[in-house]
Amino acid sequence: MSTFWRHRFMLAAIAAVSVSTALHAGAQGGNANATQTYLNRTADAILAAKSARFALKREGKPAFLDEKNGLTFTAADCVYSAPDRVSCNVKVSLKNGTIVQMTRVWVPEGTFQSNPLTRQFGKVPPDSNFNGVQLFARTGIPDILRTSVQKAQVVGKEKVQDRETLHLKGEVSGEKLNPLIGTSLRPDLMYPVDLWIDERSANPAQIHVTEAEGTGWQIELAGINEPVDIPTPQLPPAANRPQA
Repeated sequence: MSTFWRHRFMLAAIAAVSVSTALHAGAQGGNANATQTYLNRTADAILAAKSARFALKREGKPAFLDEKNGLTFTAADCVYSAPDRVSCNVKVSLKNGTIVQMTRVWVPEGTFQSNPLTRQFGKVPPDSNFNGVQLFARTGIPDILRTSVQKAQVVGKEKVQDRETLHLKGEVSGEKLNPLIGTSLRPDLMYPVDLWIDERSANPAQIHVTEAEGTGWQIELAGINEPVDIPTPQLPPAANRPQA
């Protein structure tokens, strides 16, 4: 083969590789943009929700509900009323290992907690371990979905809670997650996060955060925009108030 034709073949091969690389990069960029669009739609859906029911489950080692008093929990059944009311029935383990049920309520007037024995409510200081309202706040899950999910991708369509959903996944830093689920995560590490959404409405159906050694968090959401009522708890007379 002459030098002329060798040069022509080399130029053609280089051009083919360049076009293939550009198409691949464009496809990757398009996929990333499409996934981010789903995340943005879900963020908007959460902020637009008037109410929701959600179940919070702790996998593995129990998490602190009140670290100061040694209260840990593994599960909570909750209702949310926009923009700033959440009530959770929480399964709590006391310092001595006794399992009890209590209700914790977050409302504009403060944070309230029922006494497991008397069922009377007392006002407690805002806690840093878990705050149900923060999940739905603009600075909570919506902000994470819009700005903080790395390596986001679509996994595929799956059925969750008998609902057809679209499964997305990515990674989020412990620094962004800690204000929502406690302080158990290392701020400098990235943690796998999975999200299942209704493809049509973009409403979230399930969120999962994976930690190390078999621990993690799962949030199941349902009843979006169904009527709920979360009144501010009434305190008993001062002399009968339970100690926080």
